[in-house]
Amino acid sequence: MTDPFLHSDPARHLLAQAHYRRLPDGTQQRTPITLDEAATSFTRLIEVGRPAEVRLDPDEGRDEVAAFSRQRAKVIATLLDEFSRRLAPGFEAGAIESDGSLSELAARTAWHLRSGTGH
Repeated sequence: MTDPFLHSDPARHLLAQAHYRRLPDGTQQRTPITLDEAATSFTRLIEVGRPAEVRLDPDEGRDEVAAFSRQRAKVIATLLDEFSRRLAPGFEAGAIESDGSLSELAARTAWHLRSGTGH
């Protein structure tokens, strides 16, 4: 595989994911995913998930378990992975260069989890 960080800039690219392509010589080429591309992709993933996500057992008040799609779970897991890498001691990305759509998606997703409204 080629250098995993070649052409990757943490101010503009995801740290947790990349696109991989097998080359004719059998090696893999890693292409970084921009933060804005990730936001678009993650939004699409959530949109293809269950159309109505609900709170389970809302009247019993016991567990108040929130149910959501597998697609939303994948997005949440990736956002947490990305966040944990960026919070690692000594890591520096500098000023983020994006349109802010990934941070907006993360904020909306956090609101969804806190509210249990299914949106």
